[in-house]
Amino acid sequence: MAKPKGYSLIQIILHWVIAALVIFQLLVNEDVQHAFADRLDGEAMDELGGALLHVSVGVTILVLAAIRLGIRVVRGAPAPYQDTPAILNWLGHATHVLLYGFLFFMPLTGAIAWFFAVEFSAALHEIGRLVLVPTIGFHVIGALAEHFVFRNDTLRRMLRATAD
Repeated sequence: MAKPKGYSLIQIILHWVIAALVIFQLLVNEDVQHAFADRLDGEAMDELGGALLHVSVGVTILVLAAIRLGIRVVRGAPAPYQDTPAILNWLGHATHVLLYGFLFFMPLTGAIAWFFAVEFSAALHEIGRLVLVPTIGFHVIGALAEHFVFRNDTLRRMLRATAD
C-alpha cells in the first residue's frame, strides 16, 4: 500500500485531542493519587470527583488511541523525508512506537491499579509517567527540528489534512 502524503482530518483531530488529554492527565493527577492511597488504607476517599475524572479521561485516551491506531493501520502515515538523516528518522519512528505504547500502557496500568487496587500496577503507572514526560519532550523537539532545522513540512502535515 502506498503511503499517504499527509494525515487525514480524523488523524489530526485524534492526535491533538489525545495530546491535550495526556497533558491534562499529567497536570491533574493529584486527586487520584490521594484517593488511591485512601482506598488502599481503607479510608473514605475524599478526592473521589477528581479521581473519577482522571480515570474517565484515562479510559477515553485508551479508546481514542485504539481508534487512532486502527486508522493508522488501515490508512497509513506519511513516509519520513529521505533528506533527513537516517538516524533521526529511526529516532522519530522509535519515539512514535514508544508514544503509541504509552497511550495503551498508561491507561491500562492505571485502570488495573484503580479498579483492582493493585499497587504494583500503580507503581508501573508512576514509572511510566516519569518516562512519558521526556518522551513527549523528545517528540516535540523532533517536530520543531523537522520544521526549523530541516525545513520540511512534517509539522504542517499534522496541522493540515490531505485527502490522499
